[in-house]
Amino acid sequence: MKIVYAIRHVGMTGGVKVFFQHVELLRKMGHTVYLITRFIDEEWGFRVTPEVVPSFGEEYVPQADGIVVTMPKDVRDLWKVAKKRKIPLFHFMQGFEPDYVLERIRGDVVPEFFRSKDVFTRMKYARKIFGWRRKLKRFDALYRLPTVKIAISPHLVGGVEKRYGMECSLLPNGIDRSVFSPKTDRLSYSGTLKILSVGNFTLEYKAIPDIINAVKILKDQGEDVFLTRVSPADISDAERRHGEVDRFLVRVSEAEMADLYRESHILVSASTEIEGFGLPPVEAMSTGTPVVLTKISPFLAFDPVHDYAYFVNVHKPEEIAKGIINIARSEALRSTLIRRGFEVSNKYSIESIGKMLEDILKKHIKTDNIPS
Repeated sequence: MKIVYAIRHVGMTGGVKVFFQHVELLRKMGHTVYLITRFIDEEWGFRVTPEVVPSFGEEYVPQADGIVVTMPKDVRDLWKVAKKRKIPLFHFMQGFEPDYVLERIRGDVVPEFFRSKDVFTRMKYARKIFGWRRKLKRFDALYRLPTVKIAISPHLVGGVEKRYGMECSLLPNGIDRSVFSPKTDRLSYSGTLKILSVGNFTLEYKAIPDIINAVKILKDQGEDVFLTRVSPADISDAERRHGEVDRFLVRVSEAEMADLYRESHILVSASTEIEGFGLPPVEAMSTGTPVVLTKISPFLAFDPVHDYAYFVNVHKPEEIAKGIINIARSEALRSTLIRRGFEVSNKYSIESIGKMLEDILKKHIKTDNIPS
């Protein structure tokens, strides 16, 4: 097959990492894959190199049997090219933007800036809701296009099929087990507890403040806890004002990330339901690090039996704090979490994900050039 992967902005995010991983996997399988982008915002040692193009106009998109995009704006631009060429456009969804907007329209999520009760703020919020409604219409128009839809988590598949009545294939994220390999020795939990949190503080659905508040609870109780925060973006002033973070790291490479998992006692991910997949928990489990996770659809979908993590409710720092202590003090619980973590993470090897990806593409591409 000849495939074009197109992404408008390249930065140091999990979504970009997975997109690039697909390119690498398909090339190793013998397919010709072009990777094009409009802008490279950040680099962190790509194993595949994107070609920067002036636009996503037809003259700059290589001839291929299909085009893969991940962002709604790229659906809008590349749909015109795919339609003209009569080839499929694959929309690889790592999140479901309509749900993100709907949460705000319904008031399930109110951004911190609009939480004031004064009249001026309420008026601004009303105008903001009007803008979100317009944005939802734009998203709906893009999602209703007859693209080939692929999503990284069962809840995203269900969201697409329910809202639009269109078929959507499941393609989970994968991990390179040669990078995210197990610790050589189990850590002692009798001294300082090294807690790891990964994600952008400014993304509300990551709920990083809940993790910081949980660590504050523990420190106030006299527990010896060391919190490392890893972010794909610069640390904001708002996050730096929290005194509970002991170490900030930004733009960490995949190999360095694997070392961080191995040196940490516990990974905490406290995302809300808007989370797409949640790659850090699977990477951490692959190294033998126990995880504390919120009870949300993406995390619960890792395996039907939910004994691979210490699960807590969303926006409950006190439950996160309790989970950290329970894991630290119970060797039996740790052993179960580590064993089950290995079993669950093994299902998401890049080899198995690569075969799933190839099968989905072949199903929709008509060509005599597909390797047998």
